[in-house]
Amino acid sequence: MDTHTERNRGIGRDRAIRVSGITSFDEVDAERFDVSGVATVEGDVRADDASLSGSTHIGGDFRCDSAEVSGATNVDGDVRADSIVISGSMNVGGTTVADAFECSGSASLEAVEADRFEASGAVELATLDAGTVRVRGAIGAEVVEADDLGFDLVSDSVVFRLVADSVVVTRHRPDGFLRAERVEGDDIALDHVAVGTVVGDRVRLGPDARVETVRARELDAADGATVGSVERIE
Repeated sequence: MDTHTERNRGIGRDRAIRVSGITSFDEVDAERFDVSGVATVEGDVRADDASLSGSTHIGGDFRCDSAEVSGATNVDGDVRADSIVISGSMNVGGTTVADAFECSGSASLEAVEADRFEASGAVELATLDAGTVRVRGAIGAEVVEADDLGFDLVSDSVVFRLVADSVVVTRHRPDGFLRAERVEGDDIALDHVAVGTVVGDRVRLGPDARVETVRARELDAADGATVGSVERIE
């Protein structure tokens, strides 16, 4: 097994950089960046395609067209990509911006902006602003804003505030449950939730929905749903 440590200083753009041992870089600028060993980059990484199946630490920003993370990756700065697919673990200290974000592993993020955000693993983040959100796993967040949002949860999840045109929350496994302080939208369907306030045009509550306050034009609450107070919006 290659266990040497080296420091690389590249001039210009490399076609491909492959790491199978233990390697340190000042920065990386390559068409392809593959890590199956241990890579430490003090500065930025720029790559057309990145495949990170080992252990990677990036001290600056990470910019790429396509990134596949099946190992453990930590980025201190921002991440910008067309496509990010995570089956391992990824931690990002800055803002993550992607056209498509998909996570079947685990991710710890700060602010995320994406056209499409899909998670079937466990995701912790501060804020999410996306066009379409699909979570079939577990999520913890302060604020999630989207055009179209669907949660099909497998375990306890907590989101302080959910805002979307369309909101659907249910569970995929018996332990799936969402706790939220506020949910806002046009069309809202909730089950297996405990929510402080729900505000929407059309609100449907399943038999395992508990809501303290509902403000809605139309409310359809199933038998078993618990609602503290209702305010009709004209």
